[in-house]
Amino acid sequence: MAKKNYQREDVLDNVISLFWQQGYAASSIQQITKATGLKPGSIYHEFESKEKLFQEALARYATASIGAIHKKMVDTENVNEGIKQILADLVEQSKACDYCGCFLIKTQLELASQGNSLYQFASMQLSNIEKIYTEYLSRVYSDELAKAYAAQLMTVIFGIRIYGYQADSANTITQTFNALLPWLNEH
Repeated sequence: MAKKNYQREDVLDNVISLFWQQGYAASSIQQITKATGLKPGSIYHEFESKEKLFQEALARYATASIGAIHKKMVDTENVNEGIKQILADLVEQSKACDYCGCFLIKTQLELASQGNSLYQFASMQLSNIEKIYTEYLSRVYSDELAKAYAAQLMTVIFGIRIYGYQADSANTITQTFNALLPWLNEH
């Protein structure tokens, strides 16, 4: 048996960009082989199917996103300040000329009508992120308020990720999230 000459994580990192920009349906096996440098047989041997490769790419993206949330929250003085910095970072990302939103949200939008396992997986990852925000917010607010504020926050994040495609939207986004999340300035 031939020894594999690639790292699984590198393959996933390379294919995340493709899937993120093209979506699941529009990413062909030929594009995947070009992005990864692997032959179709190696891809199927390592990941079994395009669907499983996509799901692993989503999982890797979600893990990185969750790690970034935890890092930002640890690096700031308080929960509200950490959330404000996360939102400011999202606004800055929306200014990039190659802005492509959020891989999880784009997947959810692309596959919503199908309700398939990939859609459910992306939704579960977004729910996990909301739970993380709820846990941080419960350090400052009652459990009931923390849950409500986390839902508001996720709604605003979804809005930023979608509205961010509009040209010159950064100022509007910032004004909007300040208006929609007044509790962020309480603590």
